[in-house]
Amino acid sequence: MNCRKIRLISSFVVLTAVAAFPGAAFATWSAYTDDGTSYGIREGDNKIPLDLSEREATKTARKVNKALDKDKADGFVDNGEGPCGDPSSGVLC
Repeated sequence: MNCRKIRLISSFVVLTAVAAFPGAAFATWSAYTDDGTSYGIREGDNKIPLDLSEREATKTARKVNKALDKDKADGFVDNGEGPCGDPSSGVLC
């Protein structure tokens, strides 16, 4: 049950991080705490409070980094200026 909770949180955090922070795919996330009891993950000034234990937050940060590394391995990120941004190019993205 606890593993399932961490997977669900990790998936949610990956989606939130990529959607909310433009450079998230190239970031390294780590655990942080503001009050010493509840932890979240952060990258630079970007913080996502998760109200987890330190161990769970560290696992979540590792999983987020691993998921983002898999995306980097694809080697293609369209910023809107490439063929995906031009509907007349005929490229499906």
